Amino acid sequence: MSLDLGALADLDVVTPADAAPESWANGLGVTRVLAKRLAWRLSVAELRGRMPFSRFDGIDRVLIPLSAPSLALTLDGTEQRVTRERGIRFRGESRAIATADRGGTSVVNVMVKRALAVPTYRISVHRGTVAVDPAATVTVLLAGRATLDELPLPPGSALLQSTRPRRIECESAVIARFHILASGD
Repeated sequence: MSLDLGALADLDVVTPADAAPESWANGLGVTRVLAKRLAWRLSVAELRGRMPFSRFDGIDRVLIPLSAPSLALTLDGTEQRVTRERGIRFRGESRAIATADRGGTSVVNVMVKRALAVPTYRISVHRGTVAVDPAATVTVLLAGRATLDELPLPPGSALLQSTRPRRIECESAVIARFHILASGD
């Protein structure tokens, strides 16, 4: 059962299954918004074949492949491979076209209003117990098997910033930590 965005605002762990699918601004794709604040938005988008992205003036974007190890992204005419271990940050004004491998892929998509905040992120591989950084704005499981409080976390699960101590248990997991700081901080 998917929840509306208002209900998601009260959760500190959100999975892609919790969010209803929405059309992209350009109508060419589908996304699931996991969290939305004044300065930023986190979603999981589905890519099928060659897909031009919507243009977002004044927005900085971070894109990380979720269901595939990499994908091709053409930014302003230059193609590059974007990997799960590195992701990519780019301007929303860029002409961006993603090309997903056969069968499509899902991507983590963070959009930040440049006038309000600056996104930074770090991707790392973990085994065993992982303490969730309470200073991270959001922590996302990109790949692997993991649990939080004995509940399974599917890839794409987002742990929103919380003061309560939390630990992820995993055999092996790829995790992204996002820090979204107010401009000027």
